[in-house]
Amino acid sequence: MKSTGKNALAILLALLMTASALAGCTGADDPPEEESDELEDWNVFLVQSLSDLPACDSSTDGRLYYVASGSGFRACSGGSWTAIDLTGPAGADGAQGPQGPQGPAGEEGVAGKEGPPGADGADGADGTSFTVVGTVEEPSELGEIYSGNVGDAFMVNSTVHILVWSGSEWIDLGNISGPEGPVGPQGPAGPAGADGSPGPAGQLGAPGADGADGADGADGADGADGADGADGADGADGADGTLPTVMEMSITVTSMKFYVDSIQQADVTLYRGFTYTFDQSASSNSPHPLRLSTTSDGTHGSGSQYSDGVSYTGTPGSDGLLTFTVPLDAPDTLYYYCQNHANMGGEITIASLGSVS
Repeated sequence: MKSTGKNALAILLALLMTASALAGCTGADDPPEEESDELEDWNVFLVQSLSDLPACDSSTDGRLYYVASGSGFRACSGGSWTAIDLTGPAGADGAQGPQGPQGPAGEEGVAGKEGPPGADGADGADGTSFTVVGTVEEPSELGEIYSGNVGDAFMVNSTVHILVWSGSEWIDLGNISGPEGPVGPQGPAGPAGADGSPGPAGQLGAPGADGADGADGADGADGADGADGADGADGADGADGTLPTVMEMSITVTSMKFYVDSIQQADVTLYRGFTYTFDQSASSNSPHPLRLSTTSDGTHGSGSQYSDGVSYTGTPGSDGLLTFTVPLDAPDTLYYYCQNHANMGGEITIASLGSVS
């Protein structure tokens, strides 16, 4: 296939170079007409790849093919395809082209190492010292004439400025307070302050829910007796009563003392209208007959024997028995004693349980 189109120029250049390399073409001094005649003997064909090359035989011997896929030129010679290098010598550098547009900025490079310290600078001029000798509220208090020393300074409280006397005028050094520092940590809690005065009474709140019942309180003191009520109507007569059953007490003697139901010189309470027996059948009673009296120790104490309602049977120490039915008018106090020996008896209290008919 013959070359056409955009490859025509390349093929023509290849013809020139191939003609020189393979056929020993004339040099640069030969006339152009003769070179053109030489080119006519060459046929240059174009294929896309090496696989498209035809067989190298007598029909293609001497043909030159350009392989478009980048494999360059191939010539059929002696039954095989030979690669032909048509690269000429490097040409001279062309003229410098115009400057292109500025490219984008590159990324910032890493920081370089810290350089060595610089040399110390020259000493500065000596400054003028001052001494704060007092404070004033306002600058006007200093006045324009000052009889003190140069360098005397005053703190102005209203502006927190320092004014220094130069010898002829006051020089304002400006505000000496620094910027406000950060808030410090919270200090410890201070002592509790004194109680404030009571505030005004608040509005009455809504009634609360009823609380649980409290525990019962202690009994209060008894109240004063009320006035006696009017007498009630007489009740109906009761049924006739019977005399109480006789109540018996056992009497014994030990160490010259009477024992009533085993209690030494017991105080005894008897009731009016009741009958009592004092049993002296114990042998210890034989020399000690028991008697009653209205005075302590009876006849041994200048008293007399009480006999109302009293009866005796038997003999003390064997079957002796004193029976006493207490009269309704009996005295409130009686005494029992030994008829033969002093200081053996005790006291009897006479009480009433009500009317006995």
